[in-house]
Amino acid sequence: MASMTESELGRVLLTHRGVQWIVGTKDDPYALLLRAAGDDPHRLGELIRERGRLYRSSAEAWVTAHHEVAAAALRDPRLGFRHPDADAPAADDEGERREPMPWEVPALREVLPFDELFLTAGRADCERVRATLEPLLGATALERWRPAAERAQRRALAAAGAGFDLRSDVADPFAAEFVRQLLGVPEEDGDRFAAFCRGAAGALDAMVCSPHLRTAHELITSVGGMRSLLTDLIARRGEQPGDDLVSALLKVTHDNEVRSVCMLLALVGSELSATLFCNAVASLLDHPASWRSLCEDPDLAPAVVEETLRYAPPVRLVPLYAHEDLELAGTAVPAGAQVVVAVEAANRDSAVHAEPAVFDPARERSGEHLAFPDGLPTSLLAPLVRLQAGSGLRVLSAEAPGVRRTGPVLRRLRSGVTGAVLELPLAL
Repeated sequence: MASMTESELGRVLLTHRGVQWIVGTKDDPYALLLRAAGDDPHRLGELIRERGRLYRSSAEAWVTAHHEVAAAALRDPRLGFRHPDADAPAADDEGERREPMPWEVPALREVLPFDELFLTAGRADCERVRATLEPLLGATALERWRPAAERAQRRALAAAGAGFDLRSDVADPFAAEFVRQLLGVPEEDGDRFAAFCRGAAGALDAMVCSPHLRTAHELITSVGGMRSLLTDLIARRGEQPGDDLVSALLKVTHDNEVRSVCMLLALVGSELSATLFCNAVASLLDHPASWRSLCEDPDLAPAVVEETLRYAPPVRLVPLYAHEDLELAGTAVPAGAQVVVAVEAANRDSAVHAEPAVFDPARERSGEHLAFPDGLPTSLLAPLVRLQAGSGLRVLSAEAPGVRRTGPVLRRLRSGVTGAVLELPLAL
């Protein structure tokens, strides 16, 4: 990746995009989700489920939207984010490393910096890091940070004015500012920190949807900038510890892992927090009775968060790779094959949830939602994302109970994984 010129990167991205566009013309619902060209994702999710418990997509992946199969895949230790060949050198028949042929196109994981974001960590590493983070960043530990989260949300809302875009004026600044404080990044670096968070916003989507060259360039630049910023911070905290997460992590693990985990929290955690918050607000404003209930009782915020994680999760697709031959839903899946879990669609499986297409924070929990499966890198973000979304809802419902939508919800292009809100115009 480091030696690839911009024109070479553009050629790789354009080739992947062209293949995805062509495959998307074959009436394959998963391929259409990858193409991310304006099709209704909920209808595509239904079509994926209609294809069977596990179907072979023309996009060369096994795909499921059945809750039972999805849950089994997400729990299976033989399936993970990291490709089994990621650490193996290209080799010829004699086992020697060879140069790729001119017509061979690198995979997206080979040209974009997912490793630096801890996004390709194996299950064992994720479980080990989760155990390390639990006393520092678990739901109980984060409670002491709730007042800081709510103060950050109030400041963002006050600065937004009477008419504002929820995503760019409130959600993004709030999410980045809170994570900055959590990590202990100095206030004078706040603008740089927030800019890097914005620039890396498409990281999860780029794992399956080929981004535009400009988006890829912003991602690479932002990852590099955040790496440099955190490296300096870690060096300072090694000499002068503070009351922050970086200082606490340095007591229990090494510098490189501290940087990787903090990169995940900053560049992926803030994105998922902002997306979940926007999804929750959009869903509430579409269901005025639920919005009124929250305004009357802010303690309903956790229930709203959990229902949003089921109804409109910030991660809609989870791409996994088989690390050995296995059987899933009675189907043989060979080692190296990709298995994609359509999380949002599986969360709307009527076999598990009554009236699954209805947003109802008061519903009885009849089955687990699949938003943050254990053993995957995104599971490390669950307490942070829940805290930020819940705090945001409490503050917004208290400070702006009369808020109304002034335009349609627009979602980011080529956002097959997160379906991230790009614009949500509101007025007080």
